[in-house]
Amino acid sequence: MGSFLRDEYVRNVTINEDALRVLSDYFLERAAQVNAGPNQQKDKTVFVSYVIRFDNKGYRFTNYDDVEKFYLQATEVERVILTLESPESLRSNRMFGTYMELRLDSRDMNNCVLVTSSDDQNWVDSAFCGVRELIEKQTNRNKYVRNAWTHFLVQIAGVTLGFILSLWAALKVAPYLTIENAFVVSFLFTFLVFSNIWTYINQQILLVLNHYFPNLRFTRKGKDRLHWLLQALVAGIVVAFTLFALNLLFSFVGRMVGAFIAK
Repeated sequence: MGSFLRDEYVRNVTINEDALRVLSDYFLERAAQVNAGPNQQKDKTVFVSYVIRFDNKGYRFTNYDDVEKFYLQATEVERVILTLESPESLRSNRMFGTYMELRLDSRDMNNCVLVTSSDDQNWVDSAFCGVRELIEKQTNRNKYVRNAWTHFLVQIAGVTLGFILSLWAALKVAPYLTIENAFVVSFLFTFLVFSNIWTYINQQILLVLNHYFPNLRFTRKGKDRLHWLLQALVAGIVVAFTLFALNLLFSFVGRMVGAFIAK
């Protein structure tokens, strides 16, 4: 790599064909500026290339129009990579020379990264900030779902539901048991079973949330309206379920405590 390097993960963005075109134009402008420099050596010239992976197949191009054609035709776009690189960087496996790369991956959030490297610190900083500014314009609101608080709320809602179900099951089963403390035994048994099942259910809920609120989404005009409808539907169900579960818990526990006090 060059003497200077900057990198950063790309988080919570929605990319459409217009955004990709703007990013491509910026990469081409940067390449033209470098190649137009005085006393430019052959090894120091840079070129721009693209990789697009969709529908379980991938292509590499040097013309963005080819990328856009497949982008609009694809059923599902998995990954787009924009790369600016010098022959020196390419031959040395990026140990030397100038390069800038933006990796946009809809399936692996850890593969969404922007990196720039060169022997010119000013170029590294300006190129990096320029791309980051363009990406920030595509920021979505998924960060409000993709955080530790969501995991916490899902966990609390699950435990609440498990508690309510365990009480209900104990009330239904206890009259049929001819043992001491039948209600307590039934409740503990049901809650223990639910606790073991909840570990799996919790993972599936988080997977569903990650699917409908991804770190990065590729959209196409006129093709992705259904996704937003499903996203809103999922969000509404989660909120309604949480409120419903809490309402049941408070009212049910209140009645239970009141009945015990009355006795």
